[in-house]
This record gives sequence, structure tokens and C-alpha cells, in this order.
Amino acid sequence: MRRFNLANMPTSVIDEITAMRIRQYEDLTGTEVSFPVPIENIVEQILNLDFDWIEIEEREGEQILAGLVPEQRRIVLNSRHLDLFEAKPGLERSTIGHEAGHWDIDIDRTSLHHPRLPGFDTQNFVVCRHATDQSVLVEVLNRAVYDDRYFELYRELTAGQDPPEVKSAVDRYQSSMLMPAWLIRDAVQDVDVTNWSNLYDLAERAQVTISNLVVRLHRLDIIYIPEGKKEIYPGKDVFLGQMHLFP
Repeated sequence: MRRFNLANMPTSVIDEITAMRIRQYEDLTGTEVSFPVPIENIVEQILNLDFDWIEIEEREGEQILAGLVPEQRRIVLNSRHLDLFEAKPGLERSTIGHEAGHWDIDIDRTSLHHPRLPGFDTQNFVVCRHATDQSVLVEVLNRAVYDDRYFELYRELTAGQDPPEVKSAVDRYQSSMLMPAWLIRDAVQDVDVTNWSNLYDLAERAQVTISNLVVRLHRLDIIYIPEGKKEIYPGKDVFLGQMHLFP
């Protein structure tokens, strides 16, 4: 049983956990991590999880990118969506990070090999990632840069709530692992973060999706996109300051 509500886990705590994993990898390999963060190596060598491609069955209207088989310490990626992974750079890495988050902060690993009562044998189970909404938002945000209609649609889809990347602790985990705060802050030090082209360049450098990057920058208060507007501001305080100057 979980000892806490994951939804209430502060992002700062998740950042500390992923930073610890990255430092452990650096100590193990004697290398300094830079972009793109070697997520596969960290998951394999620090979390001791294996990868596999299998065909995961889906119900009508359902999309599952991957899953975690905890008792086998194995992340399984859905071979049904090879084309989607190839078409969306960064999606495979964020999916791996998501499943790693389930292992690292979600499941109770102490119970995996706990003796079962007779008649209650252990069965493999998969914690699946349902990504239909995520795929839609990624595509909408990609097009929003060039078409105002898509930007308004993005606003409607995310109005009044955090985008999918920050709705759960495991998605914040993958974002934090792929984009640690110190690497992000260093990368944007001499970059105009209010320019969409620069953000796309940074997303390519970090090998993450543009929506994943935008949410992470927003979480770190490096950028702020106010509701109903398309302009990017370098933080919420800057936007609020301009609002006071130009009421």
C-alpha cells in the first residue's frame, strides 16, 4: 500500500529523487550527464530495469504506449505503436521515463515478493500508460506555433487544469529526469525563451517533445503563457509586472 498520495508529492521532492538517480549514474560511470540525458542507461544501470518490445492488446478507442511488469523488473513498449514512436521524437524517452517513475516512486516494491496466502498466487501485472489525450495535445501544440486556430484549441483542451505531463507524479518524474533543473537553467542562460524557434531547438537538443519541454519550463517558472494569449513571457512575475504597467 502506498504511504502517501502521489498527486500531492511536491515537484521539488521528485526533482531531488531524479537528481539522486542521475548523480548515482555519474558516480557509477565516471561521466557527467548532459543533454540528452541517457535515460535508457540510467533506468538499466541504476534502477536495474530491463526493456522489451511486445504487442500490448488495446480496447477500442484505447492507446497504450507502454507498461511496467514490476515482478520481472521489466518495462514493455507496445510494438503496435512503432510508427508513432518514430514519428514523435522524444516520445519513446518520455514513455520510458514515465514507466521508470512507476517503479521508483509509485509501486510498493516491498510487497512484490511478500508470501501470498494459499489460492492467491502472484500474477504479473502491467501499469499501463494511456496516451490518447497526450498524443492529441502534442500534435495540437506542434501546430499551434504556425496556426492560431490550433493555439486556441490547445487553450480549450488545457483550460483550468495542468497539461497531462503534470497531472501525476510519474509524469513529473519523467519530465524531471529528462530535463533536470540545472541542465535546463544552464541551457537557457543565453537563450531568448520567448521565441518558439529557440524552444524547438532546445527540445531537439534534449530529445524531448515540445509539449514536455514547455510544461517543464513553465513548472520551473522560466516561461509563462497566460490563458488566452499566445505570447511567451520569461516567467510569471514578468507578465504580472507588465500587467501592472499596462492595465
